[in-house]
Amino acid sequence: MRRGHTLVELSVVLALLALGLSVVLPAARGLRDRSAVLSAREEVAGLIAEARTAALAWGGATVHVRAGDATIWYEAGGRVPRRVSLRPEPGVEVLLPRGRSASDLRYDALGIGRVASETLRFRRGDAESTLVISGYGRVRRW
Repeated sequence: MRRGHTLVELSVVLALLALGLSVVLPAARGLRDRSAVLSAREEVAGLIAEARTAALAWGGATVHVRAGDATIWYEAGGRVPRRVSLRPEPGVEVLLPRGRSASDLRYDALGIGRVASETLRFRRGDAESTLVISGYGRVRRW
């Protein structure tokens, strides 16, 4: 009666396990990047919706986007009710058109945007997503 496994059997199992992990890990990393990008995009879309609502209450609001440190916040009534930083934890970078480093989106007392339009791209690794803010302040996801 034989007990245990031979060194060859253990080596074969470890080799198969390593092969399986080498196939699964890049896919898992891509899924994690995509999830972080979509989460960041939705966080910013929520912040913009909140800013439009605050504009109705306070007579106007401004959303500030800083691409360098991936920070987005809004001001309404002389206060900064909410700030989102995408760089440390999710590690997502924000890209503005034409290589700009900053953008301000203004909303009047009716919650209508006062900018021609703005496109925010969110990227981490190979994953990328886009948020388009129309001149009226509506948000569209791509």
